[in-house]
Amino acid sequence: MQFETYKPRKIEFLQLSEVDNWKIKIYSITNKEKFTSFNILQKVVAKLPIWLNRAAESHIPSHKIAFLIVHEAREGVWVLLNWWTGGEMIETKVYFVDYETPNIIRKSPYGTNSLLCVWELEVFLHERKTWIKEVLLNADNPRFNNYLEDVIKN
Repeated sequence: MQFETYKPRKIEFLQLSEVDNWKIKIYSITNKEKFTSFNILQKVVAKLPIWLNRAAESHIPSHKIAFLIVHEAREGVWVLLNWWTGGEMIETKVYFVDYETPNIIRKSPYGTNSLLCVWELEVFLHERKTWIKEVLLNADNPRFNNYLEDVIKN
């Protein structure tokens, strides 16, 4: 197995969206100088009502709070939809968009496995710390608005 020398990638908070009573923090990650796949992002955001409706059907209670990562990588654009379930768990669905067919959003080519890379884990780490600080350490009165306002800043 060949390793690639690690280089930081630009991670940017793009917006807070509301879809069908869900609140979603949206982040981009890029291996380029700046994120350019806004056409893909727009298609992904259009899919959110369908994806979040499926998430709401889970057997585990949801807080209707999520974060979305749209990651421009070498092989295409990875899309990770992550939502908080139970008290301290995250469910994740992974999708993929090939650069050659940017109009088609596919399920992850890795099947039901939810693979995360080191750059995506940086967003997960931030969201984890913020969830602990604003929700779990305030279990009697969770500060969901504070959680939603705490985003990665460049």
